[in-house]
Amino acid sequence: MSVPAGRPTVEQVARWIRARTKDDNGNEIGTFDDTTRPTDVQVEEQIDVSATLIGTRLPSLDKLSAETLEAVAAVVSLDAACAIEKGYWPEQVQDNRSAYEFLKTERDEELAALEEAANEDAAGGGDSADVGFVDSKVRSWTSITSSCVPPEAPVA
Repeated sequence: MSVPAGRPTVEQVARWIRARTKDDNGNEIGTFDDTTRPTDVQVEEQIDVSATLIGTRLPSLDKLSAETLEAVAAVVSLDAACAIEKGYWPEQVQDNRSAYEFLKTERDEELAALEEAANEDAAGGGDSADVGFVDSKVRSWTSITSSCVPPEAPVA
């Protein structure tokens, strides 16, 4: 099954909170599945919510470059990881026994950078558009004032 551009996989969410990918026996398996809490289905549901929330802050995804779409998926996965951490282990978040605050700080910073990049993409003003051009006034000979003309040299 292919994943739409800008949408993370369950595995991408798990990379942020790998320690939470434990099965019924307490074995860390590295991703979410039907034996973990939350399950892979529950993580997919959180990805939907996170994608919707992040999407409201961005221009239409069809206006974004492939590189920016990868960043969208990364930020959505980070947002989903934060929500999962806060929703499934609130007592640990409250007692500062969770990585939530670190994840949230990183999410906030990456979201700000993503918004800037996405807006540049949508405006058509990415890095390649700025290379080698300088904005300056160009004057013609008719716009030269007398103060710009040197005085005539005396005739000897």
